[in-house]
Amino acid sequence: MSASKSFSAGQGAGNRRNRILPQTTAPTEIQRHAQTESQRHARIHGPIPVQASFSLPTYPFQPLPTPTGPSPYRFDLSQILTTEDIAAIQTAGDMTIHTVGDTGDYRGTQQDFVSGMMTADANSLPNTGKPAFLYHLGDVVYFAGDIDKYANNFYATYQNYPAFIVAISGNHDCQPDDPQDGPVDPNKVPFDGFVQNFMSTTPEVPGSIKTGAPRTQMDQPNVYWTLTTPFGTIIGLCSNVGETEGEIHADQQAWFVSELQAADPTKALIVTVHHPPFSGDVDHSGSSAVEVVLTNSFHAAGRYPDMVLSGHVHNYQRFTNIVTDASGNTRQIPFIVAGAGGYTNLGKLQKVNGQYPSVPLTISSDLILETYNQTDFGFLRLTISPTQITGVYLSAPFSTNSAPVGQQNDAFTLDLTTHTVTTK
Repeated sequence: MSASKSFSAGQGAGNRRNRILPQTTAPTEIQRHAQTESQRHARIHGPIPVQASFSLPTYPFQPLPTPTGPSPYRFDLSQILTTEDIAAIQTAGDMTIHTVGDTGDYRGTQQDFVSGMMTADANSLPNTGKPAFLYHLGDVVYFAGDIDKYANNFYATYQNYPAFIVAISGNHDCQPDDPQDGPVDPNKVPFDGFVQNFMSTTPEVPGSIKTGAPRTQMDQPNVYWTLTTPFGTIIGLCSNVGETEGEIHADQQAWFVSELQAADPTKALIVTVHHPPFSGDVDHSGSSAVEVVLTNSFHAAGRYPDMVLSGHVHNYQRFTNIVTDASGNTRQIPFIVAGAGGYTNLGKLQKVNGQYPSVPLTISSDLILETYNQTDFGFLRLTISPTQITGVYLSAPFSTNSAPVGQQNDAFTLDLTTHTVTTK
């Protein structure tokens, strides 16, 4: 990844911007992240309210918004990055990206903490290894994806992050207003914040005049869409509003099968879906409905992905799913949950015989929990080449007293030829 445009100037294709270079009068990362939760909440919303009780809301399937781009909803990386940056990725022979979900929780500064970690990681990497983009795994803004919360909980949070951001929607990005969270807006439309900020028809327009953040809106073609890049294809699904189960209807599933079949067979294939099919979390177990849709679609398409990424669960979990493909070959597919991106409360795994599980843990003949982190906030860095995908999970205990520095918590390599996963 070249530092000539996206990193040195904050510029992308057309008039896109991801940031303005720091000025000498700007607050340092330490100053920015040293706010207490109560200070930040008071600045944005007033004092933190005390709730006596809370119950998880349930909502019916939310109608999907009208696509803003043509079918089959493909979006190439060259629409974001300059010609020079695309050429630099191709010359380098691989592409690095960041990915994480469940970030925009206005109740605390954990989202800023993770953004600071990703910013520090991006800036520390060599020019040829800097992230081409951040792929957000959903729940961009809590709790109902409100337009008025994007300024402080997306644009301000990532105002120093030196790469462009694309996303799939999470359940909170399409959730109706919940009376438990405050006054209900009778005019609210599901997905309205996501559509305005990630499916814009004016991608050269800054997303937040209020905060002065220069990051422009993104013009993804639909809530489910395919990102094509020099070294990989990423198919993003919309699993809708359920708190416990995702919901993907027949029209989207038919599109998904078609995109699996159309994906370049010489490049890595990654599927993203907010609700994970596998999870050992107490509060958010895996979505069996999503697992059925994925499995049926892979069989119908005659093609498995190389990796599946999800959020929704507020911790990190890496599973290996062992499958037999249409040619009779055995494949190891990483199914990864990376949802510790800023939601205030991290989730805990279920205990086995009174103890948190030791890993690797064989769950069944075709599923292994390789590792997990339920104590720290963090993000996943992936490097994709024609022959392999390497993953590094970086995390740190939350603190408001110092600039966050991510420490390696997991590292693995997926061989794209043998379809085997090795933990480093």
